[in-house]
Amino acid sequence: MMRTGAIGEFAVSLADYAGGPVFEAAAGRIARAGWRLEVHSLSATDYQTQIQGFERVHAQVPIDKLRWVVAHVPYINNEYLGRLKRLGGGVNLSSWQYFAGMGNATNPAGPPFRRIVDSGIPAGFGADGANIAPLSPWPHAYYATTGRNAKGELINPDQQATRREVLELYTRANNWFLGGPDEGQLGVLEVGRLGDVAVLSDDYFAVADDELKRLRSVLTVVGGVVVHDSGEL
Repeated sequence: MMRTGAIGEFAVSLADYAGGPVFEAAAGRIARAGWRLEVHSLSATDYQTQIQGFERVHAQVPIDKLRWVVAHVPYINNEYLGRLKRLGGGVNLSSWQYFAGMGNATNPAGPPFRRIVDSGIPAGFGADGANIAPLSPWPHAYYATTGRNAKGELINPDQQATRREVLELYTRANNWFLGGPDEGQLGVLEVGRLGDVAVLSDDYFAVADDELKRLRSVLTVVGGVVVHDSGEL
C-alpha cells in the first residue's frame, strides 16, 4: 500500500533547501541515479531558485524524463510554471492555507489553482501531513473550489478550480507521480485497472459549498475488497 516514489520533500537541510551549491550538488547526484526529486516551496522566491537549480542540473544531466516536482507552490507564477514544464516537471498541491491562511485580491493565499490547471503542467492534489492541513480530502476540495479558509473568509480569490478539476487532481492526475508499473492502474474506474472506489455520503457535485467539506465515505473498496462499510447501503 505504500512505497517510496522519490527523494524529498527535502533533499538537503532546511538551510539549503531553496537552492545554491549544496542543493544543486544533491540534485545532481539524484539526477545521475535516475531518481525522482520532490522539493518543498512555501515562500515567494524559493520555487524560483529551486527551478533555476533544476535547470543547471539539467544542463549537465538530463532530468526531463525523471518527473521532478515542486510541492505546495502557493506563489508560483506563469513564467516558472512554464520553465518547470519544459523540464518535464510537475507540481504537487495541498491546501495548507485552509487553516492558517490570510490573503486578499492583491495577495492571494495560494496555491494558484486556476493558473496551474490552465498551464497544463502535470499537477496532483494531496493532503500533505495532517499537522499543517486536514487529512480528509474534502476541506481541501472546499478551499480549492471556493478560495475560502476554515473561517469562511475569501483568501484565495480568482484562483478557484472547478469541482470536476479538483476530483481529477485527486484521482486520475496523480497517476503521473507514480511512474513505473503502477502508473495507469489507479485513479480511474475502468476495466483493467485496480478496483478502487469510494461511495460518498452525498453528491459531491450537488452539495452546497459548506457541506462539501463534511462529505465522508459510506463504502470504500480497495483493489476490489471492501475495507470500510458504514452499513448505510
